[in-house]
Amino acid sequence: MFERILDVLVICVPVFGLIGLGWWLERRGRFNPAQRDFAANMVFRYALPSLVFIEITKLRFSELFNPAVMLAPFAAIAVTAVLYIILAALLGYRRGLAAAFVFGTFWANVSYLGFPLCQNAFGSVGLAQAAIYNAIVMPSYIAFALLLMHLYKAGSGSSRTAWMQILSNPIIRGAVLGVVVSAIGELLRGPDGMLRIPFAMQKSLLIAQSFLKLVGGMGLPLALLAIGGDLKPIAVHVNRTALTGVVIGKLFLLPALTWAAIAIFMPHAAVVSRGVAVLLAATPSAVSSYVVARQIGVPEAETFIAPMLVVSHLVSIVSIPVWLYFLLS
Repeated sequence: MFERILDVLVICVPVFGLIGLGWWLERRGRFNPAQRDFAANMVFRYALPSLVFIEITKLRFSELFNPAVMLAPFAAIAVTAVLYIILAALLGYRRGLAAAFVFGTFWANVSYLGFPLCQNAFGSVGLAQAAIYNAIVMPSYIAFALLLMHLYKAGSGSSRTAWMQILSNPIIRGAVLGVVVSAIGELLRGPDGMLRIPFAMQKSLLIAQSFLKLVGGMGLPLALLAIGGDLKPIAVHVNRTALTGVVIGKLFLLPALTWAAIAIFMPHAAVVSRGVAVLLAATPSAVSSYVVARQIGVPEAETFIAPMLVVSHLVSIVSIPVWLYFLLS
């Protein structure tokens, strides 16, 4: 038991330590908004796409499509969303509050927090599986969140810009490109599984891989610093009942349902696959939910969604180590 606790600390302390460092640097005036914007831009446009691409191309094409990572999350999200839609109706929530109350339970911070946790916990294989989750599951729940905003008439503007940004997401593009390259690689493999390409091309690929690995390597630390720098005080007049409900749904109910879906329907799933799916489900609410909500004019972006991000990240400092304790058993 004590050994497992130490394993959890080895995984979590560096990750949350960097978030804390970003928060401390921002409070001391050493990580100003311009610097945070630069760091976030580097992470979003270059570092994480490179890292995702490299990790996916390391895997054989047949290893990319894992039901535990790709299907179990959909089942868990569907059950959670239906439950919270019912709760929103019973509690009388309307418009933006109702939409955020539902999508806050499943729109997760996969790229910026999930990737570092999966890499620390399960190595490069875990990171590659997280990248597949990011490419397949994340666009689906963002689309569902936008649909909820439309159905609840939450926004005052068009969601076209948000849709275009999702479709042009560099991290998703990096994952899709990695899958395409992996598929092409299968066509070039011999019976022994080795690539059958000219020697000069092999060396060129190694050079490109080394470059992208260096670019990608700076992504995870910068992402964590950016999260810490963006944490802001909680709004005084936030709906605390709704906020508590969202945090419980996001950090506890969704990962529990993901675990249950894998245990019931995929009992023979690999430990890494189960761990990645549950760990990503257990990550706090995504910063992108706030950005998209603001773009389409959701009034509750500042009064509810922003506090939801802060509280879910703070509570995850406790909840994620608890999940990891069970996932590593």
